[in-house]
Amino acid sequence: MTTHCKQPIRSAAAAFLIALTLLLAAPGAFAADEDKDDGLPAGVEDGLSYMLGLVETPHAAFDPARVGEMLDFVTHDVEDDGKLIPKRRDYGRGACVRSAVHASLARIIEYFYNPDIPNYTIIPSVVRLSGWYPGSELLTEGRELWTRMDDLQKPVVLWGKEFEVNTPDSFGGAYYRYDLLRLIVLLKHNGHNVLISASRQVDRSDVGRKAVILDDADWDYFYSGIEGLNAGLISWADTYMYGSGSVQVFYESDADAPQTVNMVFKWLRAGWAGANMVRSSHIHSGAERFLESFRKVIESDALPEPRRFASDIAAIEKLPQSAFDGKVREYARKFEKKFKDHQDMQSSAFQGIIKDGGYADVLDREERLGTLIMEYVKQSVGKPALVTFDLPEPKPLAAPGEQPPAASSARTAAKPGVPSVPRAETGTFHRKPGVEPCPIERKVMGLPAPSAGSGAAAQ
Repeated sequence: MTTHCKQPIRSAAAAFLIALTLLLAAPGAFAADEDKDDGLPAGVEDGLSYMLGLVETPHAAFDPARVGEMLDFVTHDVEDDGKLIPKRRDYGRGACVRSAVHASLARIIEYFYNPDIPNYTIIPSVVRLSGWYPGSELLTEGRELWTRMDDLQKPVVLWGKEFEVNTPDSFGGAYYRYDLLRLIVLLKHNGHNVLISASRQVDRSDVGRKAVILDDADWDYFYSGIEGLNAGLISWADTYMYGSGSVQVFYESDADAPQTVNMVFKWLRAGWAGANMVRSSHIHSGAERFLESFRKVIESDALPEPRRFASDIAAIEKLPQSAFDGKVREYARKFEKKFKDHQDMQSSAFQGIIKDGGYADVLDREERLGTLIMEYVKQSVGKPALVTFDLPEPKPLAAPGEQPPAASSARTAAKPGVPSVPRAETGTFHRKPGVEPCPIERKVMGLPAPSAGSGAAAQ
């Protein structure tokens, strides 16, 4: 069972005054956002707005001309990307970061946009768990996205919906679970292969929970299950991600080298009591963490080839229950031994959770599976891992006309009788009770229009 507990505050009024004092006294940590956001060139801003709007318009026609200036901007050298701040939008302040990745676009897509590989395995410093909802077109397309690059006569446009749980942020020490509408476009621009991925958050996130960055370089984190922030005097605060949006561009500048330019445009609004406490500098820092871990994984020569990688993930998911539980207990014992003396783990609450390997009891099946898969990723790319795996070779590819082996469900909905990530009930679990899917979600998920007597129609 996941522990979801709330620490009481003795005096709400006193706590509010303390928090207010902190907010006014420490603008670098949790101040209201005063960053300048004059924006990017008009054509770039127009392209970003077009992509963010298209996320919410499933199956609308895609016009490549609307993103041309944005794509040209991605490939232009700029002395200091840190000074580039896109205009503020309804879902918060923004930031953008650019990086060169020594990998082909085909390699990036085969790992990062592969239905059988959870994308948290490719960006381990920023995403803890992730999964696609049933009906998302990446799952139903019928042809792997990376194979479409050989005959890319017109853009490939896919819509979907996914969930994510982030790793602890670097300024508040919290993690959140939230849903995203996702748009993926694969196209040619000036003879180069390009992938654009845009997202918009659906509703506010679950309440933030306390976490610790133990070793960001080695992707070691602690997740307490306790509501609040791991941030001193305002640790009691109920915080949420109120909104977010992103546009990520992978522009293959040289297929032979290989080299791909990766640029991330990100907006975020999060805080407590409806107030936004996120600055552009916080977003920029998070985007840099994303790019660093992404490069570490995708550029690694030790990373198993995609089919083996997906097969190993499926094998971990399908471990016999006794072996699975044994690995989790081993992880919890070694976690306690390695991190019990860490300076940020000294609270009585955190010590009580990890004592005698008790961390295993805080993690539910979904979190346990994600933890084991991430230890496998560390093992694969040469990071220190608390548990390791000796997994069998994948089965041979099916001959023409034969039924291929069943793929892992680690990034999709559960199959009958097989626990997976996300769980089959995720779609209803993460929706507020009594709230029907909105029209955008119905289009993305292929759901019928609500009947006259449904809750949505009656409202």
